[in-house]
Amino acid sequence: VSMVQPVSVSKAFERSRLSKQYYRISIFCSMILMAFVRYSSQEYEMELQYEENTELTSFHYIPSQLEARVMAGSKKHLHFDMPWTDECELFLSNHSLQLHDEYHKFLSMLDKYSKAVEEFDIGINDIRNVYFERKKGMCDSMDYLHFFQEGYLSRTRRGGYVEPLLPPLRHPQFCRDRKSGLLDLTYLVHDFAFMCSAIEEATTTVFFDLGASLQFHDERDPPPALSLVQLYQQFGIKFDHYYAFEKTEIDANRVFDDIPTQLLPSFHWYNVGIESRDSSKRNPWISLLSKFEETDFVVVKLDIDSPAIELSLVDQLLDSNYSRLVDHFYFEHHVKVRNMGHLGWKRTASGTLHDSLQLFTNLRKMGIGAHSWV
Repeated sequence: VSMVQPVSVSKAFERSRLSKQYYRISIFCSMILMAFVRYSSQEYEMELQYEENTELTSFHYIPSQLEARVMAGSKKHLHFDMPWTDECELFLSNHSLQLHDEYHKFLSMLDKYSKAVEEFDIGINDIRNVYFERKKGMCDSMDYLHFFQEGYLSRTRRGGYVEPLLPPLRHPQFCRDRKSGLLDLTYLVHDFAFMCSAIEEATTTVFFDLGASLQFHDERDPPPALSLVQLYQQFGIKFDHYYAFEKTEIDANRVFDDIPTQLLPSFHWYNVGIESRDSSKRNPWISLLSKFEETDFVVVKLDIDSPAIELSLVDQLLDSNYSRLVDHFYFEHHVKVRNMGHLGWKRTASGTLHDSLQLFTNLRKMGIGAHSWV
């Protein structure tokens, strides 16, 4: 008996020692598993963030699922808050495979939508001249959003459905061919059926071209602002007023000769620079925008290559009642991103890609159909 006792104690001790080792190993494995789950669940967390944002901002703005994931990871995972980040990385790289695949799936839908929009012909000059009985059917014919699966478009209160906010905040083709993609507007999505239903017979339609430096004379390659106006006209939205502000002095005869004939009745040329001071009549919000009503249809393009004035005017939209007067807003926000930095933005850029995404999100939350411009 005296010899058996030590063996029994030894076995018990060994079992205890192994049990502790197993426990430690299980704890270690649990820690590794938790770290792996935490790392691999980044996009799941973005999905949860999307659901929360959708609930909180649904009255004014519902971002697409892909946009919400990008915004949720903009600083923490994608590092868009770093100066001179590569705005093309999300499009070109597959370092975040799910985001990359979702992005290219959206672009495939966008390509089909853009081709259909290009071929559309409403056959009338002004939708306000259509009798009420015919208008619903006509507006329904403008609905090309069926090319997009549910959840792939963002939605604003006054602009309807719009393209999601995705880097490089212009056509992704720019990332492969700067020359062909730089001024390509086919990344934009417009809910023309929604606009058609909102525009009534008494609605005044207005286009503000703030920074109208490009000329109109080359019909083969019209400037982006004119291409945008032509797109609206293609869907029967004729502008009663076209306010063009340009700081660079241009001979009046040349301006008149370059104005397209169809714009002559509505064209107002102001060969002066705009200002953001509340007391200045060169502030377009004070002198002109304030004269219109919420029931009017107002489109603004802001691109004067002067960030201090531009951002001050944008802040005024965000902090005042002017935002309720603007239906669609196109703005080229100069921030510190790598590829546009090589094309001249280093002189004027301030802020980061994340700042730009946040700025357009805030504008959309105000109900505006805000779009990044070229």
